[in-house]
Amino acid sequence: MRLVIAVRLADLYAACGVRWTAGPEGASEVLIDGVTTDSRGDVDGKLFVGIPGPRFDGARFAAAAVEGGARAVLVEEGAGVEEVLSSLAEAEGVAVATCADAVAALGAMAALVRGRSKARVVGITGSCGKTSTKEILATLLGATGEVCASRASFNNHIGVPLTLLGVTSTARSLIVEIGTNHPGEIAPLAALARPDVAIVTNVGRSHLEGLGSIAGVAREKGALVAALSGEGTAVLNADCASTPELRARAANGVRLITFSAAGRADASLQAGELEVSASGTRFTLEGDAVPGPLRGRRVTVPLLGEHAVANVLAGLAAIVAMGEDLEAALGALPLLRPAPHRLEVSTALGVTVIDDAYNANPESVAAATRLLARVQPGERGGRRWLVLGEMGELGPGSPALHREAGELVAKEGIDRLLVVGPAEAGDPLAALLEGARSSGVAAEHARSMDDGARRLLGPADGLLEGDVVLFKASRAAGLEALADQVRASLHARANPSLDRRGAEVLL
Repeated sequence: MRLVIAVRLADLYAACGVRWTAGPEGASEVLIDGVTTDSRGDVDGKLFVGIPGPRFDGARFAAAAVEGGARAVLVEEGAGVEEVLSSLAEAEGVAVATCADAVAALGAMAALVRGRSKARVVGITGSCGKTSTKEILATLLGATGEVCASRASFNNHIGVPLTLLGVTSTARSLIVEIGTNHPGEIAPLAALARPDVAIVTNVGRSHLEGLGSIAGVAREKGALVAALSGEGTAVLNADCASTPELRARAANGVRLITFSAAGRADASLQAGELEVSASGTRFTLEGDAVPGPLRGRRVTVPLLGEHAVANVLAGLAAIVAMGEDLEAALGALPLLRPAPHRLEVSTALGVTVIDDAYNANPESVAAATRLLARVQPGERGGRRWLVLGEMGELGPGSPALHREAGELVAKEGIDRLLVVGPAEAGDPLAALLEGARSSGVAAEHARSMDDGARRLLGPADGLLEGDVVLFKASRAAGLEALADQVRASLHARANPSLDRRGAEVLL
């Protein structure tokens, strides 16, 4: 069993400046085996921190946490909170306390644990590929030693502290994903994580509603690079136009390693002779940062597309930056798997389904469109279908960016475009349809998920053997539900003896 860094409750209290405490004598000397904000999860031996929400106070779930085995409880002060906690301490014999700001307390405790950890920290941010790069790097580093990493998309003001608080006492490496959608969010999280290596996967037109412009995105992402000490390493994308700006944010002495999925000759790690198929992507590993015996090695990864290769190269660059065994990391590449709804591939009835519906911005939609254009249909031929939903959080320029995405579909020669979701005049999806149609694409529109399923699965010119279909949209569009429905229906038709519940669609 892997153990987190145990800390005396008194030290945690001191770090976050508790206002009031109660509990059995000597409770402050108890060792705490972790910190959690989820009373429904694993709370045994941990300090439960109650984060208040818009409709409840932090003390509401304290009793459930103690019932689950929590050793102590910390919540924000408020009317009646001390009375509730005092009763809990007396009845259950646990330590309880209040603080002025539970989120700030969480960060202060995380800083304490970060200071006691010997693990080298890799911070990851970027407009696309943060989570995928984190998962890739965790797999590759796992071949060289014990690694801890952010769970799911734990990349905000709560997720980052929880990641730091979860580092094990024997971890060799800790990977911290850091996200943002407004100015000033990355800098304090980066200061908390104090990364030894900072990866910026790319800078694109994401979260423009909050960050304003591509320059605003670059400034915000660059805060991770600026957090590096003079002994740190910045891993940057040589194919990204904002990389010179990011490089300028690095302090004196910071090492720079660049990567290029497009095979730029000046990049530290490069992918050459890239080939994409429905089963994965192959490329030749080149670059001055690659040790001589490994340079020119033909590499196969079970992930799709040039942007997946960029994420792999970013992970390999971090391996080099940390001085880990690159050959061992390359040996772990066959273990890579896509995260749910991030370029997941399945095949049934001869139809290849590529589910990339987890999230989207203009750059990731363009990358997905180019990927689809490169994937070869089945042996009997077939059509390339692109199913798009809305890209969110793009601000006033959203319609123009959606129109641009529609025009790209025509340039890449995609056979069929299906746009799913409301598309009234002036809406982003209406602009997407107009951009495609004005460029010569016979784009179709489905107002709902059920309409989309009818179109894709119907007998009148729906998906056929040999076709490839790719789903892409922002999370708020919910397009992953349509991808799941299409995939389930195709598998049910291919295996009629299986239980078809949940796989039926209205045709």
